[in-house]
Amino acid sequence: MAQSLTSRMSRLAISTRNLFTSSSSSAANTTSILSKSKYTPTSSISISLRSQWMMQQHVTLRSLSSMPTQTRTIDINSSSSTNSDHGATSTLSPLLNSQTDAENFAAFVHANRHQKVKPFLLKRRRQNLKTYIGNEKNIRHSPWRMNLVCQFAHGLTVPEALKQLMFCQKVKAPLVARVIRRTANLADIRDGIQPSQLEVAECFTTHGTHLKRLKIMGRGRSGKKLRRFSHIRLVLREIDFPTKLLESTSINQKRKWLERLQIAREDYEKARVEKEELEELERLAAEVAEKQRKEKEEDDAAAESK
Repeated sequence: MAQSLTSRMSRLAISTRNLFTSSSSSAANTTSILSKSKYTPTSSISISLRSQWMMQQHVTLRSLSSMPTQTRTIDINSSSSTNSDHGATSTLSPLLNSQTDAENFAAFVHANRHQKVKPFLLKRRRQNLKTYIGNEKNIRHSPWRMNLVCQFAHGLTVPEALKQLMFCQKVKAPLVARVIRRTANLADIRDGIQPSQLEVAECFTTHGTHLKRLKIMGRGRSGKKLRRFSHIRLVLREIDFPTKLLESTSINQKRKWLERLQIAREDYEKARVEKEELEELERLAAEVAEKQRKEKEEDDAAAESK
């Protein structure tokens, strides 16, 4: 996977360099003409070189998407059903079409990492993702201490959060892990989304209804103390892998997200096959039950006729 990603990056770099051949040659001719002139100031040459550099740096995504097909780039402006839209809009699937498309997209993003995606596009994609809310109320624990565990799991994927909470030395870490596991099961029941496709978008603690108790102090005095209770709010969100690849700053981060994408796709396909087999078995069982019911009705009718 790493080798294929690197090869795609090299092909993109070569094609991008070929893209500027015409503009570079024209700029070079201009520079040579200015250099042959006897009274041409040095500032004119520096301005032409600077304009050439600015032309190379401010290449648009549309020009890169129109490169030859042998470079294996992805058309980011196509709205057809055969080509995916990689412009961080709502038409790109969170799991992408295949692992090959994911690697091509990662290579394309890394080759154009100087291009910044507008924040409203990412916000639009996050608003279209599926979310699942879980909570746990009236926990006999301090909300400040409970929030330490919740913030520990915030921002991680569901498998990574469960793995980290397994080795967390806090008392309520198993409780937070149980809430995450329960909400992930809810996502599987509703939409068939596996835990490897989810991340912990929100996880925090709020104050519950505290109990007032008597506090005995010295010299015959007394005061009041509170028995703290807390609530947990958890929001699991579907992972948008194209957005994660766009936000990754290094190639190693992109490779990690590609590995997670491959695991998520394998889990999703495995769960889909199991669900189809279960539906087929249920259909066969219903047919057998219906057949037995009809046979029983025919036997009862024959017995009554006799």
